[in-house]
Amino acid sequence: MDVARALRAAARAAAVAAWLLLSPSSAAAAPARWHFSFGKWRISIFFEREEGRGDTTRLLLDAGTGRFVFLSSQDPSGRDSTESIRRLPDGETLTRRLVLSTFEEIPACSSVRPPDACVVLTGANGTLSAPISGFAGASGAPLRARAAGLVSPGMRDALFALAPILPAVAEFGSYSKDFLGLVWPERFSGAQKIQRGVRKPGCDFDATFGYPCDAEAKRREEKRLG
Repeated sequence: MDVARALRAAARAAAVAAWLLLSPSSAAAAPARWHFSFGKWRISIFFEREEGRGDTTRLLLDAGTGRFVFLSSQDPSGRDSTESIRRLPDGETLTRRLVLSTFEEIPACSSVRPPDACVVLTGANGTLSAPISGFAGASGAPLRARAAGLVSPGMRDALFALAPILPAVAEFGSYSKDFLGLVWPERFSGAQKIQRGVRKPGCDFDATFGYPCDAEAKRREEKRLG
């Protein structure tokens, strides 16, 4: 993993996100929802922007071999983001918080020194925090092994089964190289290969995950997709 390149890319993305979030026209927006079928697997995308709080994106995935809830939140500055992957039905979750700067007041990041970024991983077996550079190369193998131990063998295998799917959808980008790719670079560091899904109604699908549409969302779906 090229840590310097990852930090530059993340910083550019943060700058763009901050500009969008601070733009008067985008300070707040109605939640948006999309649902796509890719044949053997289906995904629902929910996006919400709240003034002063930042962006939240929820992805509901039926991968055929398993069902998952992906949740991403980013603060208004774009420099502090948290992504989690929750497996259903048991609920085991792996979470990654990435803080690019101004993390001195975060206890878990106290040992990280700028210009490095702070990574906090939390799983069923505990929490690990480290500079993002610590995961790189051969010297990062012990840290990657500790991070891999945060999840159960069953969760690890379930995540590995997602490797062919994540590159297909742009919204999964936050979960690949700078999340799962930190721990298992040999499986999750490939380039994205975006696929085109078929837009479908999704309110019934979302409800099976425990996220039913409200009346307004159902009305919009019926109007657009019948």
